[in-house]
Amino acid sequence: MRIIYVEDNPANVGLMERLAMIGKHQIKSYDSAEEALKHISQDSADLILVDVQLRGGMDGLELTRRLRAAGLSLPIIAITAYAMITDREQCLDAGCSDYIPKPISLRGLLDKIAEYETARP
Repeated sequence: MRIIYVEDNPANVGLMERLAMIGKHQIKSYDSAEEALKHISQDSADLILVDVQLRGGMDGLELTRRLRAAGLSLPIIAITAYAMITDREQCLDAGCSDYIPKPISLRGLLDKIAEYETARP
């Protein structure tokens, strides 16, 4: 599976790269929403993982809104330190397909990616 990961924390990017190797996935990372927005349309991805809090002027939810407004239908999973029910609803309302709270369960993340992998057409 080809995964785009939008995250500004290098430690989290490194962890995700290791997880991708375990699951035999390919991962492309962007460290800002602005950078991702410029390039995602050229990437050939199956899934997008996006951190909600990102450096710069655009957060992960605004990135998701813009991607959806542009017609992108790929699954987008929000990853966030916010774990309240209203936070989950905000992610879904922004157009995210799913939501994973931090701290991330490694097994849970691999299972979630597997769900989307088996659901691909």
